[in-house]
Amino acid sequence: MNVVCILLDSLNRHFLPAYGNDWVLTPNLDRLQQRGVTFDRFYIGSMPCMPARRDLWTGVQEFLWRPWGSLEPFDQPLPRTLKADGVFTGLVSDHYHLWERGGENYHVDFESWEFIRGHENDPWVSGPTPHADTGKGQVTPRFRRNRQRFQHEEDWLAPRTLRQTAQWLEDNAGEHESFFLMVDEFDPHEPFDCPEEHWRRYDPDWNGPADFYWPVYGRNDYTDAERRHIHARYAGNVTLADRYLGEVIDRFDDGNLWENTALIVMTDHGHFLGDHDWWGKPSCPHYQAISHIPLFISLPGVAGGTRSQALATHVDIHATILDCLGSEPPVPIDGVSLLPALRGERDQVREDLVFGSFGRRVNWTDGHQVYMRAPARQDNQPLNLYTNRWSTAPWWQIPMPDERAEFGRFMSRVDMPVGRMPLTGDDMRRIHGIDASDLQGGSLLFDIDDDPEEQENLVGTAREAVAAKRMAARMEEQAAPSEQFERLGLLTG
Repeated sequence: MNVVCILLDSLNRHFLPAYGNDWVLTPNLDRLQQRGVTFDRFYIGSMPCMPARRDLWTGVQEFLWRPWGSLEPFDQPLPRTLKADGVFTGLVSDHYHLWERGGENYHVDFESWEFIRGHENDPWVSGPTPHADTGKGQVTPRFRRNRQRFQHEEDWLAPRTLRQTAQWLEDNAGEHESFFLMVDEFDPHEPFDCPEEHWRRYDPDWNGPADFYWPVYGRNDYTDAERRHIHARYAGNVTLADRYLGEVIDRFDDGNLWENTALIVMTDHGHFLGDHDWWGKPSCPHYQAISHIPLFISLPGVAGGTRSQALATHVDIHATILDCLGSEPPVPIDGVSLLPALRGERDQVREDLVFGSFGRRVNWTDGHQVYMRAPARQDNQPLNLYTNRWSTAPWWQIPMPDERAEFGRFMSRVDMPVGRMPLTGDDMRRIHGIDASDLQGGSLLFDIDDDPEEQENLVGTAREAVAAKRMAARMEEQAAPSEQFERLGLLTG
């Protein structure tokens, strides 16, 4: 068997007809839905971008140990494992984080890779910076320079990346005994920039700034017209990506790849688009708009047009890819294969899971309720960062080691010493702005079956004690650092 995994970044499930949306056009995702299984209870693991990819690449959940960073020397990346088992591996991506400091070694184990340039702040085009009239949005100088290269629809990032994916399949399908292709497509990640015809379909009357396609993270005083326009821009990006996803699906049709190739389409996380009055990926609770995400899997021999209620997260995709390709993980992982659920052999592969962002609330769900546990102390202590990758860490996010740092065998599942450094409030503010505002509102518990909009906080009821106990059990299962239990005020054992 072969596997193609396509990650569309920041994909909000509420903008997909497969999950109930009635106004965004995604005809090719609809085609895939008819070919495969749509998962209704798929959740993030670690946030944001690179933590999610480390979950996917390694099968080991990261957010309890460290924030954004490169693959660690003790990691066993997916392409390395597959290559050792004779599987040819390829990467196609416009996600420049995979090549910049803090993510620069995510591509190195693939036997082939394609880097499509120009997304967001990719340092691609030099020269004068064009003027931008952004209204209440933002546009960075780098993106304005890159944006000059986008003259025709085919010049935008999703068309280039997904067309290269289709070409890769044409060149490689049938040439290898088995292959794995990872496609990391940065759209519909902000900026929500696309050819005018795509966003005009959803907001034909807009007469505001032409560059209003990058909302500022946090809470904003956008008018109804501005909110509608941002939604139109985002929807236009989704529809554009979907159009060129169609060329990949066409390649599956033309080459009859459905018979021997699994196709996975997923995302790393959702995106706040005014949900709970938040925009972007700010330091706020991980409500459903960002944590509950879409997943489509077409598997040879499995009937399409079905839905699965199996609870799953990113590390399970790692385990599933290995299972599809007949490989065993060489080290312990947190993921479990979804093949039994896909084949109808089991309704569930796990009872519950934890997810979150480093240093913030830790979240737990069983697919019916979501518990967001806040730190027990206002100073968010104690909190340690564990890594052996300080030499390539993004210095603007991760504090460099000082006299507080020490090395030792602090991670029970890692067979080498690692660096450990306690973090203070000043340190944490560098990591995506973690500060006391993250703790406002305390813990949250919602019954998402009866209360999908997450309006009634059930913290303080008998259900919270049960959720806290199960959260602690999952954290213990993952050998979470002991101080995380103290930070959250959780009992162990």
